[in-house]
Amino acid sequence: MGQMITKPDANPIISALANWIFLNGGIGYFLMGQKKKAIIALIICWVVGPITCGVGMMCAWVFAYDAYLLSQKLQAGQSIGENENGLEFLNMIFKD
Repeated sequence: MGQMITKPDANPIISALANWIFLNGGIGYFLMGQKKKAIIALIICWVVGPITCGVGMMCAWVFAYDAYLLSQKLQAGQSIGENENGLEFLNMIFKD
C-alpha cells in the first residue's frame, strides 16, 4: 500500500465541486493529495467524454461523489491511501 494522506482541513464540498466543474474530474483529488488518481481521472474524463458524446460527464459526477466521501473521511481526522476510493467499484480503475 502507498503513502497515507492526512489532511484534516479537507473540505468535502470544495473537493467534489473541483472534481466535477474544473476540467471534468481530478482536481479535487489533487487538493486531497491523491495525485496519481487525479491524473487517471482527468485522462478518463478527457478521453471518454469526447469519444462517447458525454458519458465522460457521468464519470465526473462519480469522481465528484468519490472525492466528497474521501474528504469527509479526511475531515473527520482519518487517513486515506494514495489510491483509496470512497466508492467500492472504483477499485477496478484505481488500484494500489
